Amino acid sequence: MNPEDRTRHRERSYEEDDKSDAASDWSTLLGRMVEDLSRIFQLELRLLESKLTPSLSAMVDRAVAAMVVLFAGAIGGCCLLTALIMLLHQWLPWWQSLAISGGLPLAAAVIAYAILNRSGSPAEPANPLTP
Repeated sequence: MNPEDRTRHRERSYEEDDKSDAASDWSTLLGRMVEDLSRIFQLELRLLESKLTPSLSAMVDRAVAAMVVLFAGAIGGCCLLTALIMLLHQWLPWWQSLAISGGLPLAAAVIAYAILNRSGSPAEPANPLTP
């Protein structure tokens, strides 16, 4: 081989080495980027979980407490209604006691509904289909 051929051969081998190094550098960089993105994603999920867990447990606690209060109120109301019926039955027949005990809560509900509709301004018109 003459010296010019050797020089050309060396230049080609250096160029090929540079291309293979660049390709391996790009693949390494791409691999690192994907790994970093997966770490960031995992950390964000952990952060979200650490923020959501206390919120959800507090929400569940409030829901359970509200259900306990609701059922306690319903049972208490039933007991008071039964006591009223039994008290009225001392002076009235059963059918009159039951009618009065059922009519009083209905009348209270109608009065409360009328008061709430009169005092509060409606969020929507009464008939949304009319322009």
